[in-house]
Amino acid sequence: MAAAKGKKVAVAEERYLGGTCVNVGCVPKKLFVYASQFPELFHTSKGYGWSGIESPTLDWATLRDNKTTEIERLNGIYNNLIDNSGADLFDGRATIPGPHLVVVNGKTYRAKVILVATGGWPYIPEFPGSEHAISSNEMFFLDDLPKTAVVVGGRLYRGGVCRYFKWPGC
Repeated sequence: MAAAKGKKVAVAEERYLGGTCVNVGCVPKKLFVYASQFPELFHTSKGYGWSGIESPTLDWATLRDNKTTEIERLNGIYNNLIDNSGADLFDGRATIPGPHLVVVNGKTYRAKVILVATGGWPYIPEFPGSEHAISSNEMFFLDDLPKTAVVVGGRLYRGGVCRYFKWPGC
C-alpha cells in the first residue's frame, strides 16, 4: 500500500511469499480440515436422498498435491501484488546491522523506516525419541497419511486431533 502511494518500498523474503499462514499454517490446515469433513457429510447425505457414496476413500497424495498447487497459486498472487505495487522484492534473508541499515544478499541498503515481520517456525526440543518427531510444517508434505499421530504443544480444538481432523479410521 505504501508503494502504491509513491513511497520507496522493498520486501525481503527468505522462504516464500505469504508467510506462515499461507504456506504452513492457516491455509493448508483449513484445506485439510475441509477434506476431513467429507466422510461425515457423505454419511449424512443419505438422509437427503443421496446414494452410491457408501464407502468414500481419501487419496492423500491428491489432497497433499492440490494443497501445494493452491499455495503456489497464492504465492503467485502475492508476487504479482508486490510487482504491481512498485515495491522491490528481494529473494533472501534480511538482517539489520544498525540503525536505518538493512543487508540482503551481501548488499547494504538504507531505510528511514524498517518493518520487521518475522513469522514463525516450529521448534522441536531434544527429548528421548525426538528423532522421530516432525513439526507441523512437515505434516503438510508427508508421502503417506499417518494412521495415528500425537500432537505435542499444538493448539487442539475440543476433542483432539481425531475429532478436529476427522480422518477415516480415527
